[in-house]
Amino acid sequence: MSESSPDLMEKRLIELKEAARSSHEGIYLTGADSIELLDDELPEASFGGEGFLLASFGNCRCASDAKAIRQFDAHARVPSGAERIALGHETLQLVLDAPKDSPFVPGDLVVVTPGHASEPIDPLTFLPDKQGVLAALGYSYRYLGGLRQFNAVPANAPAFVREQGFGSLFNKVLPDGETSLISLAHAEPFACNYGTNKHIFTFDERGAFRYGVPPRAVLAYLSGTARMAMINLTIVASVPDEELPRVVYVTGSQAKLDEMNEYALVKNLRRRGTKVILIERKDPDILAKLTEHGKSDVVWTNYASVQTYEQAVAILAEGGNLNSYAGAVDPDLLIKMPIGKAPSFGSAQEEAESQISRMHHNLGPNDPNRFRGLAKDPKVGLIGLEPGSEREKAYLQSLPRGTPVLLSPGSGLPSFLEKLGEGELMTDLFLAGSGEEAAGAYAGLEERLARSAAVNFIDGDLVAPIRSRHAHYVSRHQICGANVPWNMTNTSEPHSDDMVEQASNPVSFDWMVRGICGLRAVPRMMETVEREQPFGSFFSFTELPDLPYVETNSSSFRSAAESAEEPARRSLLEAAEELSANAETWSRKVEEALYRGYGVPYPLNLAND
Repeated sequence: MSESSPDLMEKRLIELKEAARSSHEGIYLTGADSIELLDDELPEASFGGEGFLLASFGNCRCASDAKAIRQFDAHARVPSGAERIALGHETLQLVLDAPKDSPFVPGDLVVVTPGHASEPIDPLTFLPDKQGVLAALGYSYRYLGGLRQFNAVPANAPAFVREQGFGSLFNKVLPDGETSLISLAHAEPFACNYGTNKHIFTFDERGAFRYGVPPRAVLAYLSGTARMAMINLTIVASVPDEELPRVVYVTGSQAKLDEMNEYALVKNLRRRGTKVILIERKDPDILAKLTEHGKSDVVWTNYASVQTYEQAVAILAEGGNLNSYAGAVDPDLLIKMPIGKAPSFGSAQEEAESQISRMHHNLGPNDPNRFRGLAKDPKVGLIGLEPGSEREKAYLQSLPRGTPVLLSPGSGLPSFLEKLGEGELMTDLFLAGSGEEAAGAYAGLEERLARSAAVNFIDGDLVAPIRSRHAHYVSRHQICGANVPWNMTNTSEPHSDDMVEQASNPVSFDWMVRGICGLRAVPRMMETVEREQPFGSFFSFTELPDLPYVETNSSSFRSAAESAEEPARRSLLEAAEELSANAETWSRKVEEALYRGYGVPYPLNLAND
């Protein structure tokens, strides 16, 4: 009699918990442009049952990995002076042990919410630390990453992540009989895009917030031929025909555009009435072609360059939205927003009340809903106004009693307000002055903007130099006011609610799978994909460590098998048969064949009900 699935799961849990106590392999970021396959051991405290112990099944490669590899601890999420960081944030893991009061139990299959902190923390303890880092999965930890075989998480981590506004740290996967491991590992990039599109806002004719991609809009994806842009476009295309965008512009290399032109997604959009216009990124007439059918209501930039940001600013429609979707590789790259002159007001009091009403904030770090006015617990900067002037007094009198305030040198605070402490961050910043004076003042204060801060250039008439690092990673602030030409959203940081969408009702991304490898071949895979920049998804199996990096077609699998040793050889040959039978497209059956060749239980066949 064969063992039942629960019996097999129990047996597998015992095996994995025992293996976790020994030295095991992982892929670590060890310096700028340096990743290494290293052995490591979890701390002994990981095995007392007080925290979470997990086994990784694998991880999808993300272009964000390349940015972290290039920047190392210049990256906002990599701790300064780190010796090794476990890579991987698009991962699927098995719970081996959990605290008694946890809603998770051994045998649960989970995807991990990657964003963990809206304030600096100590990545070992998940406790606030002003000298810490904006911690995230795959960027901040030694003992937690998709490309470690085993992972440990402190018991307090889930509660902290929830308090920080990201929802559940772990999200249970409910696989059906068709879904692949790789499609489930796409919960993170799916949620990045699903949440990003929820956060996008414009204003309607009444001045009310309008969330999401507007119906019948003109859209642009700059450098938009990569995997993440196609996931985003898949979500945009999921609406009824009458709500589809009128026009979608996409820029990229000609070779990738030619490939994209044949995607079923693109053909289907065109069939349903959307103009999908593919433009070579080096085309000398690119701006004219990007506005041929009107300026864009929403523009997504992907790993922007100076050129990308310049194009975005040039093609945005009045009142549109720029989404700095994936921050620039250069963290100091500037988004240059041209801000017009402020409107005239009848009095200083009228000005103060109107400009304060123009501020807008998120209710929480990952909440798309915004509100007008000061932050709920405001900490205000009021810079550039003449000390003691009626104008300065009007703003100060309009602030709630007890508000901490930063003023220009020479200004005095009324008794009902408090001085903003040294190093405290501002939620609301009002900057008077114009031109280079205002731009310079802003650049000097950008480091002091809190998460989801609002900035209002109350005189205007300048080009605001917004640093990509702050727009995308650090403050994710808004530029507010009647003189702002377009709005800016800067989040691709998924909330657990959005990850659950994919974990519980998965969309198949098998059509995107272009290459796989085992853990030991990850450095080669990373280097090859970064050099060649092919379209698609690339997945590393941590439980099948000796698989070479190989493109996902049957001939490549068979060719790789010729030089592979057992069990990788047998695994590749069995999977090649499944690829051949499925028109060279990835599937759960291909994964089952790989695992069968290794003699390792396929995880989705063991998952808890």
